[in-house]
Formats: sequence, C-alpha cells, structure tokens
Amino acid sequence: MANDNTTNNVNYDSFFTKTIVDSKGISVVDMNEGIDNLFKYFNENAWSFEEIQQYLVTEFEEGYPDLLALNSALGDSRFWWWILMLNRLDDPFEDIKQNWVYAINSPSQISSFIQGSNNTNTSKATSRIGKIVELN
Repeated sequence: MANDNTTNNVNYDSFFTKTIVDSKGISVVDMNEGIDNLFKYFNENAWSFEEIQQYLVTEFEEGYPDLLALNSALGDSRFWWWILMLNRLDDPFEDIKQNWVYAINSPSQISSFIQGSNNTNTSKATSRIGKIVELN
C-alpha cells in the first residue's frame, strides 16, 4: 500500500495545553494531563474506528511497533504510537509479540481522529500533538 501522507497536512493542535511551573521557575507543558485528555478522547471515539487489516507480527518485528507500522497497511513508521493506542498496548517491548495479530486502520482514520481532537480543543494555546509524537 502506498504511503498516505494525509496526516502530514493536519494541524496537530492537541490536548497538551496546560502548563505547569517546574522547580526552576520554567513553564513547561503538563504531559500527564495532556496524555490523560488524549486517551479520554480516544476512548470516546474508539467505536468509530474501522479495522482494515489484521497484521501478524514476524520475528524481526517483535518489540518494534515502528516496524509493525511501516510494514502494515499504515506504511509509515511514524504511526507506531497509534498501533499502541488502537490495540491498547502499554509496553511495546513486551506487548508486540511474534505471531500475535494486531488491528490496523487507515492513515485517513488517524487524520480524522486528530482533526476531531483539534475541534474539541477549546484552548487558545498552540501546542501541537505532532511535536509530542514526532509526526511532522
């Protein structure tokens, strides 16, 4: 399958908008709250995701979600984080196993999810999920 670059054109505004002040007085993004908010939104919308492939992990892909993403219908290693979320995996090194089957959906569904998360983000901050998960 050809690489679908639609996610590269999405504005990755995110839930990573709350800042906290660290011990040195520097304002930083509150990652814990941002990730909690992202997972809440994911769980609210997971019912709408359609599986397009069931992917069987090979020996050399075990423990490497980036290889799984690259070699699957996603066709791009940058979607490793989505495979973890979609399949409810906590630890890619322990949970990505040879001969296990994982659900894969399309890059366009990922774009729709991200765009939908942008629309629910009412903050005026401009933090971007792409900076967090290195998508762009």
